[in-house]
Amino acid sequence: MNERQKIGVIYYNFSFTFFPEFVTWCQQHQANFVEIQAGTIYQAGNNPEKQAEKMAALLRQHQIVVSQLSAGNDFLQRTPAEFKAQIERLLQVCRLAKILGTSQLRIDGGWPKEGVPEEKYFQLILDGVKQAVEIAERENLHLALDNHGSVTNNYQLQLEVFSRVASPRLGANLDTMNYRWYGYSVEELPGIYQAMAPFVKHTHLKDGTGTRSAYQGRVLGEGEIPLKEAVAALRKAGYTGVWCAEYEGSDKEAGYARCLEWLRNNL
Repeated sequence: MNERQKIGVIYYNFSFTFFPEFVTWCQQHQANFVEIQAGTIYQAGNNPEKQAEKMAALLRQHQIVVSQLSAGNDFLQRTPAEFKAQIERLLQVCRLAKILGTSQLRIDGGWPKEGVPEEKYFQLILDGVKQAVEIAERENLHLALDNHGSVTNNYQLQLEVFSRVASPRLGANLDTMNYRWYGYSVEELPGIYQAMAPFVKHTHLKDGTGTRSAYQGRVLGEGEIPLKEAVAALRKAGYTGVWCAEYEGSDKEAGYARCLEWLRNNL
């Protein structure tokens, strides 16, 4: 499969009410891979495993592959009991991933909250990732730590985690926009991409402008993100994974279609 065929989208920011509508759209637009969020499965009913089975059957019917499942975890917890609950939930998400036919989870570090001091963030994330890797080794899965939110968008924190938990099971999900959203300058981004590229297991190719409250999502190639430099850094590092588009603009399916067009023209 060549690179133009190894493109996909994340099931996020579409206007569809029902999952089959999204699958039909992907087939029509030749998006051969999709990322699904665990929250989508849990919201659909009381039996997440049955729901995952239905989704998997539909995807197989349309010859669409799940590139990864987003766990939606949060290791920044106030108490050991709350932390343990996140690990137990991660175990269930592993089962859902296997039903969907993917061997990879996208994991998060977590989100700041009252009762969790900032000085504890790194250790909590490190402990969570260590336990997640132990699970991944038992379940024969891979993990992609996302640069997401106001904690793991610190790429130096990500690199420190990878240094402390050196495992072939652990890598990064590279979101090309999120570092900019966090506050890094556009000029800093190529260097960050180069530093992260050797660890990347999955991508969210995303464009936009601005930081934090000033952020606006854009179609790939129409924002300020140096996407071609990101692609070049990944290729140089030997990346062979899926080129997954994520679009956070207002025109939903139309914007995603233009993102896929950019990918086909620029890979």
